[in-house]
Amino acid sequence: MSNHDENLFSGTFLLEIVKELNANVYITDIETNHIVYMNDTMKKDFRLDHPEGKVCWQVLQENMSERCQFCRISELLQNGGKGCLWVEENTKTGKVYQNYDRLIENEGKKYFVQCSSDVTEFTKMSRTARTDELTSMLNRRAGKEKLIELIDMAKDKEKIITVVLCDVNQLKKINDLYGHIEGDRLLRYFSSIIRQNISKRDLVFRLSGDEFVLAFYDKDAKEAEKKVQWVKKQLKEEKNSFSVQYEVSFSYGLMEIYPEDQYILSDIISRADERMYLQKRDYHIKQAKMELQQVTENQAVTDFEYDKDHLYDALSGSVDDYVFVGNMKTGTFRYPPAMVEAFGLPGEVVENAAAFWSDLIHPHDEKAFLESNQEIADGRTNYHDIEYRAKNVKGEWIWLRCRGRMITNQEGEPYLFAGMITNQGKKDKTDHMTGLFNKYEFEGAVKEFLVNENAEKMGIMVLNLDSFKNINDFYDQSFGDEILRITAQKIQSMLPPAARLYRLDGDQFGIFMPGSDENEGLAVFGRIQRTFYKQQEHNGRKYFCTLSAGYVSYPKDGDNYLDLLKYAHYSLEYSKLMGKNRITLFSDDILYKKARTLELNQLLRESIDRGFIGFSVHYQPQIDSCTGEVYGAEALARWHCTEYGDVSPVEFIPLLEQNGLIVQLGKWVFEQAAHQCKKWSRVKDDFHMSVNLSYRQLLDGTILDFMQATLHEINLDPSKITMELTETYLIEENSTLRKIVDGMQDLGIQIAMDDFGKGYSSLFSLKTLPVDIVKIDRGFVKNINTDLFNATFVRTITELCHDVGKKVCLEGVETEIEYNAIKDKGIELIQGFFFGRPVPADVFESLFFQD
Repeated sequence: MSNHDENLFSGTFLLEIVKELNANVYITDIETNHIVYMNDTMKKDFRLDHPEGKVCWQVLQENMSERCQFCRISELLQNGGKGCLWVEENTKTGKVYQNYDRLIENEGKKYFVQCSSDVTEFTKMSRTARTDELTSMLNRRAGKEKLIELIDMAKDKEKIITVVLCDVNQLKKINDLYGHIEGDRLLRYFSSIIRQNISKRDLVFRLSGDEFVLAFYDKDAKEAEKKVQWVKKQLKEEKNSFSVQYEVSFSYGLMEIYPEDQYILSDIISRADERMYLQKRDYHIKQAKMELQQVTENQAVTDFEYDKDHLYDALSGSVDDYVFVGNMKTGTFRYPPAMVEAFGLPGEVVENAAAFWSDLIHPHDEKAFLESNQEIADGRTNYHDIEYRAKNVKGEWIWLRCRGRMITNQEGEPYLFAGMITNQGKKDKTDHMTGLFNKYEFEGAVKEFLVNENAEKMGIMVLNLDSFKNINDFYDQSFGDEILRITAQKIQSMLPPAARLYRLDGDQFGIFMPGSDENEGLAVFGRIQRTFYKQQEHNGRKYFCTLSAGYVSYPKDGDNYLDLLKYAHYSLEYSKLMGKNRITLFSDDILYKKARTLELNQLLRESIDRGFIGFSVHYQPQIDSCTGEVYGAEALARWHCTEYGDVSPVEFIPLLEQNGLIVQLGKWVFEQAAHQCKKWSRVKDDFHMSVNLSYRQLLDGTILDFMQATLHEINLDPSKITMELTETYLIEENSTLRKIVDGMQDLGIQIAMDDFGKGYSSLFSLKTLPVDIVKIDRGFVKNINTDLFNATFVRTITELCHDVGKKVCLEGVETEIEYNAIKDKGIELIQGFFFGRPVPADVFESLFFQD
């Protein structure tokens, strides 16, 4: 150390204070690494008498041959000498220090200054709080925090992470057999093997008792699977070295997390747990089978123990039949609660039961009933099987079949009588409403045909009444039941001799047609279609109800009952989808479309679960017909599927409606559209945004609060938003829907009636419905320059709307000819391909806000 340095760092008032400070302070020359000053606290801590003039890394560290790799001098030189705070575990003292380093400059020379505090005890306490005591891994809380950090880091680096949830098998059994000490030793063994297979970038922690979480950074499911299988292999190979005498295994579930995924941590662990459960279930089934095989075949029945007091409850609660048991000495019997309720028994336990039942038995069956019971009582037979009628609490005669067995005591006297009473009505083959055989008989007939070696061909037709619910709603269910009965009679009268009609479920029927082919199936449906195509009448009440059908052929379409019935239903669904009142013959194309629908449903759910991945919002301009300028836009959902590419809204919107996911997507579209409207309103103050609202969304009780909260959050004027609803929903006499529509208008949101003129439209609705804008369906634009009806319709509706204070928007304007034909008809807004197709937001901006 130079005399200059010695004079500089001695004797000052400031250094006298630092000298006694309860923290380690030292200063070095950054060019030579020589210590120029150290306070007394640090000298005592490092047991140094005269460190000044010595090289810092030689006296403050162990086994160092050069400047410490973790030295912060280079970092401080790069950042201009700004201070840095860091933690160091010192190699000489073994203590943990929190260091504050910085550079100071004096008379043109730079010095390194470090002030450090001993945080060893705090670090130990912190590690203890974050560490699982048994396995020395991170505990649940610390592990979850680290996992969140790892996922965030992977997102920033655009890397995949695979999370694995592991559950040690049979831990409870090992605890029960060998004690909890051995169970703890198993967990330590398991954790040690896992650690050997985890890299520094990966993570492992103990989630709970026998559950562990592994997270593999930048590894997909296949790579993670290899790691897990390697752990399983090592558990088997190394168990002897750990003196483990039993089989060690675990179940696991994997969950891949991609950078674009929006899962929260609980969802990730929950999904991994679901997949682990499947493995766990299979493992337990396999174990149960192995244990069953180990049971000796000659094990005595007396070795089997069970709770006899609960046997009766278990039996009577698990079968449809009435289970009874009786004491032959006292004549006291026990019956299940269901039978007590059905036949008005005095209680579950009935004394002198034979006498009580004799009052309920039909007079024609009483003699046979009493004689059969007397044979059991006398011990002349030990088996009882008899059918009789008994009166239930409704006064109806019900056919019952009683089967029982009598057990004698050691003296050979009747002791116990037990068995089952079957309600024959439950086993009936006939549908009571229509008189047709039921679905079980239908299944039996088809299966019987299929096992016949001489069977050559056969057809199955499944029929369903179109809009049958309307009949029940318009009249009542009793009238609807009558229509089902009459419909069954009419269909039956049109069948060929060998064909049979069955009632399946609800308003669905099945026709079994042995020896028939597709042509005969089409002929039968043709007769049915012609009969039901016109309005029907029953008891002075008129109704209209067509039928749809699906048809399959054996052996062309399938060779087993389940496939044939499934394909018939697929074909029926297609008939409904294509407009009802028709028959569809099964084909591979139907199967492909059904498979596609099922897969699209799954892919839609995955896309929405993963933060609406693949979804986007496109915007189609709405033009002010007077100025020719953009008035606003309609927000339209678009979906790019990983499997099928761009999927049309015509296909995916109905699927979302069916599975209820339209509610979630609708909210997401509303949020996107609202934010976009806010952005574009800064460019064009009077910009408006239209958003479609489905029936399912209207039924969601949170829709109003959601809209209000969204608009309030971004400070968007509600009057800039227009919600589009079809006339069908608006005219429905539903107080809940009307309140929601009124509530939107109370917020200031505009309401548009979409697709006016499509299907059934009422001119009266133009006057009565609470809408601000009427959107005339695109169908009336086609050939409007030459089609007098279309031109007159558009002009008339526009005038009527103006008379009652409503604006008009005409959809579907695609050509200049169409635009010229309608631009002078007083329509306020025009929408169509002529002005622009639906496009992404950035394209919309370039087209309409380029200035």
